[in-house]
Amino acid sequence: MANKSTGKGGSVRFKLIPAPRGTGIVAAPIPKKILQFAGIEDVYTSSTGHTRTPENFIKACYAALCHTYTYLSPDLWTKTENITSPFGRHAQLLEE
Repeated sequence: MANKSTGKGGSVRFKLIPAPRGTGIVAAPIPKKILQFAGIEDVYTSSTGHTRTPENFIKACYAALCHTYTYLSPDLWTKTENITSPFGRHAQLLEE
């Protein structure tokens, strides 16, 4: 995870904050299971609102996870081949 992301479900606001490697998942038991299933390894979490309502708490956690996929980091960019420009291909002809 490269950036902070937030999610909202009912009155609950849930924030995911990147953590240094080896930190693990610092979260309450409910979102910790969801984040483990999502494959996230190192993250801090913060939540506000009525987190005792598990449905809204889970919904906010899921919304924050969905927001992490809206940002394309460079490692997710598709590979493209560099095509030489016509000027580069025909440089010798242009020099004459």
